Amino acid sequence: MTTWEIETRSVYAGGRTFGDHGAFEILEGRARYSVDPADPRNRGIVDLALAPRDESGRVGFRGDFTIIAPRDTTARKLLIDVPNRGRRLAFSILNRARPTELLADPCAPGDGFLFRRGYALASIGWQWDVSNGLRLDAPEVREDGEPVDGDVVCRVQPGTDRAFVFFGQLGEVTYPPADPDDPGSRLFVRDDDNAGLVEVARHCWRFARERNGVVEQSDRHIHLDDGFERGRIYTLVYRARGARVAGCGLLALRDAAESLREGDGPVPPGIRRVVAFGASQTGRVLRHLLHLGLNTGSRGKRVFDGVHVHIAGGQRGDFNHRFAQPSSAGVPAAGQRFPFAGTSVRDPLTGATAGLYDNLTHMPKVVITNTSFEYWRGDAALTHVSPDGTRDLDPHPSERNYLFAGTHHVNGIMPPTNVFAATGEKARYAFNVVDYSPLVRAAFANLDAWVSAGTSPPGSKVPTLRASTLVERSAVLGKFRAIDGFRGLDPDRLGGLSSLDLGDRVEEGVCDLPAVEGKPYARLVSDVDDSLNELAGIRLPEVALPVGCHTGWNPRHPQHGAAELPAIFVGFSRFDGELATRGEIEQRARDCVRMLVADRFVLAEDSERVVTRCLRVYATACAAAAGSESP
Repeated sequence: MTTWEIETRSVYAGGRTFGDHGAFEILEGRARYSVDPADPRNRGIVDLALAPRDESGRVGFRGDFTIIAPRDTTARKLLIDVPNRGRRLAFSILNRARPTELLADPCAPGDGFLFRRGYALASIGWQWDVSNGLRLDAPEVREDGEPVDGDVVCRVQPGTDRAFVFFGQLGEVTYPPADPDDPGSRLFVRDDDNAGLVEVARHCWRFARERNGVVEQSDRHIHLDDGFERGRIYTLVYRARGARVAGCGLLALRDAAESLREGDGPVPPGIRRVVAFGASQTGRVLRHLLHLGLNTGSRGKRVFDGVHVHIAGGQRGDFNHRFAQPSSAGVPAAGQRFPFAGTSVRDPLTGATAGLYDNLTHMPKVVITNTSFEYWRGDAALTHVSPDGTRDLDPHPSERNYLFAGTHHVNGIMPPTNVFAATGEKARYAFNVVDYSPLVRAAFANLDAWVSAGTSPPGSKVPTLRASTLVERSAVLGKFRAIDGFRGLDPDRLGGLSSLDLGDRVEEGVCDLPAVEGKPYARLVSDVDDSLNELAGIRLPEVALPVGCHTGWNPRHPQHGAAELPAIFVGFSRFDGELATRGEIEQRARDCVRMLVADRFVLAEDSERVVTRCLRVYATACAAAAGSESP
């Protein structure tokens, strides 16, 4: 049951019209959800049965929403946009609204890509621990009427030597310690994610920070007597009190989509197709939702016809266990366990046999898009190869899987820089400049055609063992070592997914932390050609021609420590060697784009943009060859 409370309703984008669909309106407010813990559809939600109930025995919670829909016509298609840490995604990634536009209006229409295609859009708050943007008020877990206690785990890798660190996981501190003086709290340190955890003596650290030279207690910082060393990895485990039912966020996405689909919400009846889109954190949310089988509505019908999972790799996440931290990334926990692929397969490390979609009664069409970064992180290949990396998996008939060759997580960054704008930290080399946004839009358009008209998308384009394009990371790094003066990564110190022991109650969603890590799963990437660009996947002109070398990995800058480990989220672009003339590059780029359009990997409307971007990268390469400033 979902009730929609509209707080504001107004004309969208100043009354701008979008093709045959006319003007749109924007509605914002809060949705009230009411779910039955005894409903078999909800049985996978951890601790739902321990949440407070109303007089009818149901669990209630509320969350924010933004809906944009045609004002004078009926929407036939709906996109559920899953916000990333409270931030709406579809406007920047699919509608291509510029950052300056989004600063003025977080729902800026950009070029109207979605609306021109007749989509209504609903951004649904699902995450309870965000302070800004769209959020959810998740219910508290109660046993015998009291809040529960449990362990919380956090990972910190500081970029400078410092006396104290903030331990929030890409956001707020989700759960402060119940007792900052608890002697049972633990701090561990290691040099990389493959090394063993070494415990720091409890008397050497405390929950505190320094201010004006004075050490004062803090429930969001930890202070170490000898200081935290840049580049080293610290794992903090402590007791917290008052867990939330984090999995209610997954129910909110399902139930909001069903309500709008069935015409029970503020959008007029008539929606025939519903598609969900999530990227990075929220791509993993959608993988988790599918794994729990949450695609059947209260009337027994399908909720999502299609799901676009973007830059999520092979993981799920901290979305459905006790004391889960939805913003956590890179910390081994319940959401980093087998299965990883849609196709059912045996896990030789645990003996289990499963597939990501095994619990679904209604299987949607699924499009997976990953950059090179998710492969180098160590998990994207697990979506299409056996857990031990010995064989390619048969593709799931309702899934397509694509690697965007030579790209990185945060998309192409121009003009070239090696500095993270938000933090000021650096990577060793200038960030990757390849813009993959045309590939995302084409993949979404192909999913749209698949669910709306039954038009099959192009076949999957990923590295495979069969084609000898899927290899160990060390094989690729060995080729980079041939570059004079180049400093790469240490393949023996690169992390990835491993089998995990989280205690006897992990299937109940209660974890022993930190996880005991066992043998590693396969950590495979695309091989590279003589230009050191990736052989497999969809290759944009900059990669295919090539104009430079473009990767999904980039070493940490030496001044931030651990210089043989990767900087988070970024790859690099490198320019050297002889260059063709601008005219030759332009002609070859146009030929390449024509093939990409014919293969349906780029939309015709984006073809000129792809050529223009390639020429901009070429100009950057020329500037690098001349030793001048990049344009």
